[in-house]
Amino acid sequence: MEFPGFLGNEEVKAALSAAFALRRFPHAIVLQGEAGCGKRTLAKLIAKALVCRNREKAPCGECPSCIRAGAGSHPDIRIEEGSGATRSLSVDAIKAVTADAYRMPEEADFSVYILLMGSRTSEAAQNKLLKVIEEPPEGAVFLLVCDSAEQLLPTIRSRVQSFTLKPPSLEEAAAYGREHAGLTEEQAEKLAALCGGNIGRMLEEAQGGTAAQAAEIAAAMAAGMMDKNGDALLKAALPLQKDRNLCREVLSRLTVIFRDACVLRAGGTSLLSGASKEADLLSGLPRNRLYRLPEIGEEFRQKLERNANMPLLVSCLCSRLRETAGR
Repeated sequence: MEFPGFLGNEEVKAALSAAFALRRFPHAIVLQGEAGCGKRTLAKLIAKALVCRNREKAPCGECPSCIRAGAGSHPDIRIEEGSGATRSLSVDAIKAVTADAYRMPEEADFSVYILLMGSRTSEAAQNKLLKVIEEPPEGAVFLLVCDSAEQLLPTIRSRVQSFTLKPPSLEEAAAYGREHAGLTEEQAEKLAALCGGNIGRMLEEAQGGTAAQAAEIAAAMAAGMMDKNGDALLKAALPLQKDRNLCREVLSRLTVIFRDACVLRAGGTSLLSGASKEADLLSGLPRNRLYRLPEIGEEFRQKLERNANMPLLVSCLCSRLRETAGR
């Protein structure tokens, strides 16, 4: 398989390429990862490869099937996305996909369904999807796209092959920004560092996104953890109560700050967060407390993906951070 425009994730590419070459491609795949890491891009590349007429170099980008797939008009590729704030799929949408999956492909060997699961696809809708994944029609391939597989029922997770996508290196991301977004070298390097190589966030930030705001909040929260009365931490975290995406971004950045603090405590110098002052402040915590901090970021990220109540989640987060810091 070819992966034009999709950077990094060499292990994922190798696994998909091997399955494709052996003609043992999974009938159901989950592509998970933080927003902006290329899940949709990869899903569309997989779909294009599966309908491509050139088996030696797929997707070739030149055959009629690739051209139609690129234009979004191939009859054997269907993309389903929900509506509303959560963009979650409805029971009716899954019913339509299920009914369509039992028809034979019109042109290709496969019918490919890209399902953008959203953050709150109901249990009823997921159970409907489970039935067709358990007994898939011949030639049907389902690509489930979500931020975290934790959003899916355990019964679905046990029947799919999951791939976790990560941002490419900062160098690759900066090069992409220069070549495809018209960024100057300075802009590209700055945004790549700010967004941790996440190309989607880089492009969003270039158009006025929230990465800078998230970085500022995360740094303020890290410093606020050491405040005696806790007011600074709660004040810094206040915007998270009304913005789930911002909260997700801040949790990711906090985890990197905590990682940097652990690196400093161990005598290292390779920092990634851009919040060296705050990381240095935290590095003075007792070792047993400091090394528990990165786990908290991941724990609350998972709770966020399970659609926890936001004000309660943020309050609990602040309480845990202060407790772990010994304040």
